[in-house]
Amino acid sequence: MLVDGWQIEHLHYADSCAVDGQGPTCPAAFVELTRPDQGRYGIYIPDDGRAFSHRSLVTLFRERPHIWKHRTAERIHQLAADTPMAQPTPPSEWGQVVDPFPNGLVFSPGTLRGVVAVNQTQSVEDVTISLTVLERYQQGGRLRFLAHTADPRKRKWLSVLDDVLVVDDQGRRYREGLLESRREGNRVDGALALAPGIPRDVAALTVTVGTVGDGRKPSESLRGPWVFPIQLTQPAPAPA
Repeated sequence: MLVDGWQIEHLHYADSCAVDGQGPTCPAAFVELTRPDQGRYGIYIPDDGRAFSHRSLVTLFRERPHIWKHRTAERIHQLAADTPMAQPTPPSEWGQVVDPFPNGLVFSPGTLRGVVAVNQTQSVEDVTISLTVLERYQQGGRLRFLAHTADPRKRKWLSVLDDVLVVDDQGRRYREGLLESRREGNRVDGALALAPGIPRDVAALTVTVGTVGDGRKPSESLRGPWVFPIQLTQPAPAPA
């Protein structure tokens, strides 16, 4: 619904609630969305123990709430610029990046440390980016993505994801680079490399794509950002 032009007006969290006042109670999130041509719409999301629960939803809004409420690139960029953020620690200060990068990385079954289904989609001005899977390896990671647009003028931009920032919940920044990219019509299927290897104590990554196309040429690019908070571990259960 967010991709389809709906805007979030309110987000409310309740520790204890039940449908129509009946049945067992549980925590839940309540979201109110609006769209000029369709009015208002409410969504009730209980904590049902699944991967996408009220906890992950609340986390998304807590970290970057303005990304979801404003859908034009210019407005999103201005709000992001107005939000002070701590400078993340570069990879040279906390890990080792294989040389040459990214071609020197080894992606083999023997070095595989885990696979995380991401399945997140963000859209800005008819350019949609989806992160599908994060593969964790000993020396780094491989993040698969899809990019799509119905605008013929923007098709050739899709192969270039610029100003990409990957930071974990410990404030460590990862080096990133394009591994592969294949364009078919309105769609690009590709993968990004990350390094160093993601430490075991990392619970979440935030991947931000700042620009699609050549950022040095405003007429041949679109500024985002497209923001993807990726949960690597399940949140601890709330105390009884």
